[in-house]
Amino acid sequence: HGRGDKETDLYFISNRLKKLGNFTPQNAIVLHPFGRQCIGWKSAGEIDVLEAINDVAQRYQIDRDRIALMGFSMGGAGAWHIGAHYTDRFALVHAGAGFAETAQYNRLKPDDYPPVYEQTLWGVYDAPNYVRNLFNVPVIAYSGEIDKQIQAAQVMEAAFEAESRTLKHLIGPKMGHKYDPETQQAIAEMVTGALEEGRDVFAKSVSLQTQTLRYNRMHWITATGLEKHWEDSRIDAKRSGSAVQVKTKNINEFSIATGKSPLLSMTVDGVALKNPPTMDRAFLHKADGAWKSGKLPPTGLRKLPGMQGPIDDAFLAPFLVVLPDKKSESHQVQAWVEFELAHFEQRWRATFRGKLRKKKASEVTAEDTRSFNLVAFGEPQTNSLIATAVGAWDDLDWGKQELSLAGQQVAAVNHLPLMIRPNPANPKKYLVINSGPTFREGHDRTNSLQNPKLPDWAIINLEQKPSDLAAGRVVAAGFFDESWK
Repeated sequence: HGRGDKETDLYFISNRLKKLGNFTPQNAIVLHPFGRQCIGWKSAGEIDVLEAINDVAQRYQIDRDRIALMGFSMGGAGAWHIGAHYTDRFALVHAGAGFAETAQYNRLKPDDYPPVYEQTLWGVYDAPNYVRNLFNVPVIAYSGEIDKQIQAAQVMEAAFEAESRTLKHLIGPKMGHKYDPETQQAIAEMVTGALEEGRDVFAKSVSLQTQTLRYNRMHWITATGLEKHWEDSRIDAKRSGSAVQVKTKNINEFSIATGKSPLLSMTVDGVALKNPPTMDRAFLHKADGAWKSGKLPPTGLRKLPGMQGPIDDAFLAPFLVVLPDKKSESHQVQAWVEFELAHFEQRWRATFRGKLRKKKASEVTAEDTRSFNLVAFGEPQTNSLIATAVGAWDDLDWGKQELSLAGQQVAAVNHLPLMIRPNPANPKKYLVINSGPTFREGHDRTNSLQNPKLPDWAIINLEQKPSDLAAGRVVAAGFFDESWK
């Protein structure tokens, strides 16, 4: 669906009962996911889409190899984003209008750019950074000739051309922000043709492009380790019988689903492996500049798929908000915690269409630690969960008087850290400190700005009151390395 600020749950359901949408194919189920209302199919919204598809698959005998992803306006933006990040789940991607990235869509000039870490985080959702994924599936873009949102398809055309590919872009003559009936019919016929052919799960050629292990899979190729997050990372693989050729960039571990045919030869980055793996799923890792069979040797914590940050990543899975057991001795800290907790609850209900799970730190159980990402507010003196974590982290010194992190030393009375790390009590789940989703009300004016605003960690000064753009003045911020240091 397109953007609709007032299109809350019941209104959406009512509309779907009355309006079938632009495409009503025969012999098919048309699924209209809600996507958490109006957050551009990002964050919890993208998970809603995947969960809605799985629900249909459980209720009906659909063919998982014949699913088309289609959308218009904000739905078109969602098709670009979800199509570029989860390409291998679909037999076709069709994006009408919408937006595909952040800077050009908002006409930002370099002088207007946000901090470097926020620019880096455009790499979470900007579809041009994932364009090679779209080479694995038929893609159809549509724009009205006089629609300003033709910009999205033009940006993606340029991204395709930069990789020596051509995007199929259909344009409705003299059309604004709607479909031209004749072009719409042509799109419907193309969709039908693509679905009749279906997706090729074991395609002979596969391309994966990403900047984060959150989006790490393409058919039979899975990236499980990056040399460095938020840089262009690629795997291009070709199969020919029992032989596989792989080319990588910024990858230090990946796996291949070998299928029913064992691999007899494998070449990675131009070097033939002496003992190619033969099991159903083959793992390879880079050591001392050379590729070897097997997983990376365990060396403590490291960023893994689904456990790689930034802060906003914690809200793509079930989480529990952990409240402090007592008040802070700092009036500034106490006032900030009370405001941000109330703001988080209101925002999660109004914008994300959910109700927060909440418990005091003293009430958190072992089952909670196993089941949820934990989001703890307060200080070591007021929240025992934070105190335990700080005791396990040797790079965060947080006492009553001073706070020290990443070489930054500030007064604890009017500063707080906002951060994400694996929970020391359960490294398979996150522990977030003092933060909900980092994009705020001021970013809701366009879905293209509803992106992460803070990286893995930040220190904020509480002298600047929370606003519709920030929780406070950011003194310092950055990303942890691949070992969460």
